Amino acid sequence: MVRTLTTPRTAKGQRIVLLPGATEAEPWEAWTTGADARCLRVGQTPPEIAAGRDATLALPVAQVTALPLWLQETDAKLFDGMIELQLEARGLQPRGRSAIFDRTIVAQEEARTLVLVGVLAATLPAELETDAFPVFELSARCFALPPDALVLWTEQDRLVLAITRGDQLAYFHALSEPSLTGRVVQDLTCIVAALQMQDIIGVLQQVVVWTDLAPGETAQLQSRLGLPVRSESRPAPSLPGDAWNLTPARVDEVKRQQAARRWQGRAMVLVALLVLAIGAALGAHLYLTSRDVAQLQQWQTAHASSLQMVHDTQAAWQDLQPVVDTSSYPLEVLLHVSESLPNDQVHLTLFEANGNKLMLKAEAKNLTAAFTFFDQLKKNPHLKDYTWEMAQPHSLANDVTQMQIEGTHATHE
Repeated sequence: MVRTLTTPRTAKGQRIVLLPGATEAEPWEAWTTGADARCLRVGQTPPEIAAGRDATLALPVAQVTALPLWLQETDAKLFDGMIELQLEARGLQPRGRSAIFDRTIVAQEEARTLVLVGVLAATLPAELETDAFPVFELSARCFALPPDALVLWTEQDRLVLAITRGDQLAYFHALSEPSLTGRVVQDLTCIVAALQMQDIIGVLQQVVVWTDLAPGETAQLQSRLGLPVRSESRPAPSLPGDAWNLTPARVDEVKRQQAARRWQGRAMVLVALLVLAIGAALGAHLYLTSRDVAQLQQWQTAHASSLQMVHDTQAAWQDLQPVVDTSSYPLEVLLHVSESLPNDQVHLTLFEANGNKLMLKAEAKNLTAAFTFFDQLKKNPHLKDYTWEMAQPHSLANDVTQMQIEGTHATHE
């Protein structure tokens, strides 16, 4: 059941924080933060009083273990690894999975750092393992705590405490009983003494109580701790600037699955859009190509006679090419053949040109001169388009060598 206390409106910039209530009858309260902070509603479970999905869930002190540690290190990058070793040594590491924790620097000296570690309980009530909240904080960090003080208040019918070192939260704890009994006072005395012996806290200046105490309880507390006791109403919450991340493992897994599904959905939409874009592009290309082909066909039909004239002219020029090609004129070829004759060594007896074929007959003074002529024919750059073949030279009795060479023009084959 939800009981609304004020109109559930939030001003621009205001955040919603769900705090543990003072009693089990109304265990949860939804508050706005900021200058106009107020309680909007109270109820049994966080989801039913949440005023929006951007609300912060402040976990009860009873669900988080405080572990103040002096680390012999000042490099914050190394803190988490050192803290994990301490958690394992103290039995705070759950079996089969990593502990969920966060930390705050309380004090720092030249060679060491005091950190307050908050370790989430391994098992939580089902009402806290909900993905309705993006941020899971510690309730003790959602109040402006007085400096060097021990603060007591009630969460869900259970006394809880917070102790500060200067203005920094240095320790928190849920006590075993709902009221300030003699045993609780003794526990408080032991906690303060142990923290001071470990140099976790300094000399306390006061005790601040945010719950109702009987006159005798106030006097007993003041007598045992030797500190002034001040009672006042619990202040409105204010979210810390350096928020802790104490998201339960199940909630974190659900959020990862939801994020994965969102990305998968976006990917499917993108693929569908890409397929549509490709289809549209192909369709447009096909349409434009078909239109261009149709236009070309129309132009071809309209200019059919001109195109036929071009084709006929091209065929005629191809037929005439052997005639008009100056490089294949018989006299031109004869000139270049003569240039290849060795001086006074070889003289032509026959030059015959027939289309792309040449027939050369010659007499050389000796066999060496015959082969020299054949070699120079092949090397003549003006005759490079010819392939030359020479029959076996025939030597006469007077050492004169008769030779026959055939040439084939490659471009006219």
